[in-house]
Amino acid sequence: MSDPNAKTASILLKKEGKTDAVFLYDFTQFSGQKEDAGSYRVKLNGCWHCPDGKYTSLSADAVAALVRDWLRGKEPPAQRPEGLDRPARVFAHWEDDGDGPGCGTVWTKTPPHLGADGRWWIWVDGPRLVRCDDVRKLTRREVRK
Repeated sequence: MSDPNAKTASILLKKEGKTDAVFLYDFTQFSGQKEDAGSYRVKLNGCWHCPDGKYTSLSADAVAALVRDWLRGKEPPAQRPEGLDRPARVFAHWEDDGDGPGCGTVWTKTPPHLGADGRWWIWVDGPRLVRCDDVRKLTRREVRK
């Protein structure tokens, strides 16, 4: 599926035999505000980079810092978790809030989003915000039990 948005620029970074792709889009395509001219929305290896929310605008300096961090050895954000875009029954672990166990079978409430810490997070019943690493989608057989 092709991207309906027009790319402003792209950067391919090859390091130690691995190629990472950074695609830059003019942020005004998403916001419709002329004040956003000169800022970018970034797609890293096919996934939107959203550390501050659904639509994160980055300046040219922030994009340069992102590339600089990659060159210094900091890994790009993890790939977006699959299979959690729609509400799904999952087994999740969360911090114990004193009301019972810190894990259980719950429904996801939102699609995953990339946090400022570079990890993928998702809202589940409760409401609780949990790391996607701590969520396992249940199989049909597990849901029936």
